[in-house]
Amino acid sequence: MPKAYGKLPKFSYSGGMSAAVRVPAPAEMPSELPETVPALFQRTAQRRGDAPALHFKAGARWTPISWADYSRAVSRVANALLAEGLNPQDRVALWSSNRPEWQIADIGIAHAGLVTVAIYQSDAPEQVRYLVNHSESKVLIVEHRKLLDQVIALRPELPGLQRVILIEGDAPEGEGWVLSWEQALRRGDEFGRGRPGLLASRWQAVRPEDTASLIYTSGTTGLPKAAILTHRNLTWTAVATLQCFRGDPNDRVVSYLPLAHVLERVVSELRQLCTGCEVYFCPSIDQVMAVVAQVRPTYFTSVPRLWEKIYAGIREKMDKVSGPRRMIRDWALLVGALRTAAYEQKKPLAPWVRWQWSLADRLVFRKIRETLGFDKVEVCISGSAAVSPDMLRFFYGLGIEILEGYGLTETTAPATFNRPGDAHFGTVGLPLPGVEVRIASDGEILVKGNNVFEGYFKDPKTTNETLVDGWLKTGDIGVLDKEGYLRITDRKKDLFKTSGGKYVAPGAMETQLRSQRGIAQAVVLGDGRPFVAALFTLERDTAEGKAGPNDPGAKRLVEEAVQRLNRALSHPEQIKKWRILDTDFVVGDELTPSMKVKRKRIAEKYGADIEAIYAEKKPA
Repeated sequence: MPKAYGKLPKFSYSGGMSAAVRVPAPAEMPSELPETVPALFQRTAQRRGDAPALHFKAGARWTPISWADYSRAVSRVANALLAEGLNPQDRVALWSSNRPEWQIADIGIAHAGLVTVAIYQSDAPEQVRYLVNHSESKVLIVEHRKLLDQVIALRPELPGLQRVILIEGDAPEGEGWVLSWEQALRRGDEFGRGRPGLLASRWQAVRPEDTASLIYTSGTTGLPKAAILTHRNLTWTAVATLQCFRGDPNDRVVSYLPLAHVLERVVSELRQLCTGCEVYFCPSIDQVMAVVAQVRPTYFTSVPRLWEKIYAGIREKMDKVSGPRRMIRDWALLVGALRTAAYEQKKPLAPWVRWQWSLADRLVFRKIRETLGFDKVEVCISGSAAVSPDMLRFFYGLGIEILEGYGLTETTAPATFNRPGDAHFGTVGLPLPGVEVRIASDGEILVKGNNVFEGYFKDPKTTNETLVDGWLKTGDIGVLDKEGYLRITDRKKDLFKTSGGKYVAPGAMETQLRSQRGIAQAVVLGDGRPFVAALFTLERDTAEGKAGPNDPGAKRLVEEAVQRLNRALSHPEQIKKWRILDTDFVVGDELTPSMKVKRKRIAEKYGADIEAIYAEKKPA
């Protein structure tokens, strides 16, 4: 496996642009590993043999699937797809939650020389209709009967779809269009026996520059766009992450973020193909912490929303202690803060702090990590959206280093990452080895590297607007500090101007508000309005959340959070009015599958609440 590389970035300059930051490129980038997904899989599967690869929950027990069985299943699926007469680079859509069959199908699609079209399990039927038709998918693999029934209802509107494969359950009678998973596997066996050597020739003919997957952007505004990711994009990026963080066959990874999202794809599928580690599939997202407590992962990736919930849970339990235990808590938190301060200042721990932190760890912190299931974790990642630096400092004081990174679907997920032992809280770190980052004259972040996608499927106009001379225009605003660390200041499209002419960047404000106890979501408003306002939702498992939006305690909680935020803002930026919604934001409605807020949808759905806020008398 490639070695880690130096931390000092190199700078080069280009007219009209900021310095371009690039971590020293390795002497041998992914050349020592295969550059296509099927070749990488074959290499690892042959080496790992009967070692466990995938784990799924059967009742109360975890059932393993060996690499050898994984490989056989991949071949059966690939042959089943070849039996459909599909040509290289034809598309196969995959509509399912995370489970072994998702990865088996995806790797099987790659072996047949085809392209995976990843569909979020939470997508509505109309969205699926658009994705299947836009991608011209010829086969659709669906998870269960409920999804299948929706597909059958859409059949007249899916003219190019020739086959549906159902993962769970039997195919309905009278629907010859549909094969069950077992029927498809048996068909693959029969086809493979009749055409020996065809599958091997197909996967060996796959080239690094071939399209491996179409991943549709979450679509916070307008129709989703299909990002074209090649085999090289996927394999190169996975190897690049291994130059930032350790990885080996003994790793245990929990797969719970949607595999239709490229971040989870890199974490639990592509990195696994490099290291041969074990992946445990969480049955549902609301069970993730229970699964973590059972599996005790060594490598764990999440979005800020989960870290915020874990943080809130820890603080709530700490707030309930009394008497001598409260004194121990306060002392432990103080020592944790001292440890974090030394880390951020790049200073060695004073001996007395090291000794006291070790004692606090035995009395307090280790128990917290064991209860959570993080006592064996070696790498924790936060991505997809901004996370509060103060929350990262708190976790570091507990002995959990969370490394924040940054990337887009168009960068095959990661473009930058903080490195273990050298994180700069509040930044998203340095570029991956071999990736360049610079800031355009208007503040937009530009990225170049082998992780950058090929363009948007069937959309040359947007492709040419987004990719300029090999540089990806990310749409995000940021700055590079003197050490080359990237700091995201906001989303270019999210910046708004009040009617008074003041530009406001809502993203950082929302991140800080969400980190406050009891607050689930915050959406800052004010585009073209006379003042800045906000909508809030509350954590349902807190007393204030259970009491409802009109509860005095709930109002006091939000008011205090707003006051804390406002103290650090200029008067025009400060939140003057706010309202608590009596609802939760839902993935697929107000939230994208990667937990980003859909601002356009919020404005539509809660228009009456927003107008009521601005109908009130303008505050001073």
